[in-house]
Amino acid sequence: MHIISASRRTDIPHYYAAWFRNRRKAGFADYRTVFGGGKKGFFQASLRPEDVIGYLFWTKFAGPFHDELKALREEKVPYGFHYTITGYGKEIEPGIPSRAAVIKDFLSVAKTLPGPEAIQWRYDPILISDRVYDHNWHLENFEHIASRLAGHTKVVNVSFTEPYQKAISKVPDGHTIHWRQSDKHRDTIYQKNPDLCPVGEQEIELLRELEAIAKAKGIQLRVCCNREYADKFPLAQCCGAELFAPYGPVVQWQIASLSPGPSRESCRCLKTVDIGMDNTCPAGCFYCYVTASIELAQKNCKAHDPKSSRLR
Repeated sequence: MHIISASRRTDIPHYYAAWFRNRRKAGFADYRTVFGGGKKGFFQASLRPEDVIGYLFWTKFAGPFHDELKALREEKVPYGFHYTITGYGKEIEPGIPSRAAVIKDFLSVAKTLPGPEAIQWRYDPILISDRVYDHNWHLENFEHIASRLAGHTKVVNVSFTEPYQKAISKVPDGHTIHWRQSDKHRDTIYQKNPDLCPVGEQEIELLRELEAIAKAKGIQLRVCCNREYADKFPLAQCCGAELFAPYGPVVQWQIASLSPGPSRESCRCLKTVDIGMDNTCPAGCFYCYVTASIELAQKNCKAHDPKSSRLR
């Protein structure tokens, strides 16, 4: 059995509800990773009830997906959420609804779940920009969001903006971004882009202040895949037994059989099967690492066939 991830690579709840519905009816979904699709050109994931422990959804807006969630509940299929709310402007996240609309939808999703453990807030990435998104902006923005989510989630996962070359090339005009610090995995990027500004002690202090705000709201701040802060803050496990704890001991026993399945450096997640595909999310977030360009993603989304076995 496995957990289906839908998806780290694209926002299925926001853009592909009909496709998800059709794939569940068919009992399988095909997908490719950025490395290809094996000998057949694609991989296949079983969505048959007897093969699926539950679903882990990743989204920035699940408004179009509530009928699918209702169907899962009626069939008693467990599901959990990683729901990103950052509050950035349209120059950073052009395809995301307003902060107020996203918060409202988060709360609507939370009400469908058996407990606040089953939905985790992602304030991710923490984008530091000298122009707009400075220290004080983040304190005020984080406080606003945390106040409204209090009692509906117990965890907020954070990380600093990764210096992916795709993201560096798409920085909006006028913004100076503070990127995750250089180490042996990022030396080449920093050498290729000598003008990059890394996060420093001021940003670590920001994390401490955000942690205090979250704690006051009954939310634990955890750092996702930023191991350099492991001695200062709790580390995230985005896919683990905790997220599905409200579904009871049988589901916990099934999850206990899963092996570790890190998606990148320092990831502590259990293994999942991700049915998303790169270059299919048209939201246009500049920091995205799986979308080559917004134009390509929008083209693929427009050409998408909800009756196809895969997203593209």
